[in-house]
Formats: sequence, structure tokens, C-alpha cells
Amino acid sequence: MFRALLPVALAFLLLPSLPANAQDDALRAAVERYINNPVQQRMMDDMFSPDAMVAQMRAVMPQITEEELQSVAAIAAEELAILRPDLETAMIEAAIAHFTLEEVEALDAFYSTPEGASVMVKMQPFMATAMGLVGPQMMAAQMRIGQRAMEELSGR
Repeated sequence: MFRALLPVALAFLLLPSLPANAQDDALRAAVERYINNPVQQRMMDDMFSPDAMVAQMRAVMPQITEEELQSVAAIAAEELAILRPDLETAMIEAAIAHFTLEEVEALDAFYSTPEGASVMVKMQPFMATAMGLVGPQMMAAQMRIGQRAMEELSGR
């Protein structure tokens, strides 16, 4: 009798895990589609480009020359290109951890629209402009944070 019921009992125990695995697989597939979407890929291309690096560095390093800026930006773009596969993998894992399937599908649907694609293209220059406006204050804040952290930790 026990042997006859064993397959039924195992099926009953495994049944709840099947939809979760199927749902996990569906979420992973949706996230991978979202990250590999041409709009997302273009955003990363733009974000890691030497021009983007110049804009970011100009905001936080206003004292360097344009030639130095171009040289450092090219180095940064090369290094970030090496990092990109790891970033994409991290983005996939982070999205799986934080978003539902429905949210990822909504993101993908939005960024697949002309408006969503336009927003994504404008996001990097938008952030570069914003950081350019507060770059000196950000540098000063980072210096104060470092100084205060050192004081705090050395007093222990």
C-alpha cells in the first residue's frame, strides 16, 4: 500500500515547487529580454562611451585640461567595457531579486515604446547635466564624508 501511495505523495509534495520554478524561469527570461532589449543596450553603450565619461569627469574634475579629460575618459570607457558583461549579469540578478514578472514586463513594454526609448536615450545626458550642476558640491560632500568618517573611526 505504501509503495502505491509513494508516487502520489511525491507528486503532491513536488507540485507546489513546479509553478515556482516555472515562474522563476519566466521571470529570468523576461529580465534577460529586458536587459538585452536594444533600448537598454543603447543606454549602456551611451553610459559607457568616452563622451559620457567626459561629461561625468568634467563635473567632478573641472581643473584638468580637455586633452587630459579625453585621455582619462578613453581609459574609463575601456575599463567599463571590460566590466559590462559582469554589470549585465548583476543587473539580471538584481532585477530578479527586486522586481516581479509583471513589473519587468511593464518596464520592457514601456521602454519598447517610442516614448520609453526616447526617455532612455535622454537619461544619461540628463544625469550628466544634473551632476554637472552639483559636481563641485558632490566633490566637497565626498571630502567632508571621508574626513568625518576618518575622524569617527580614529576616535574609537
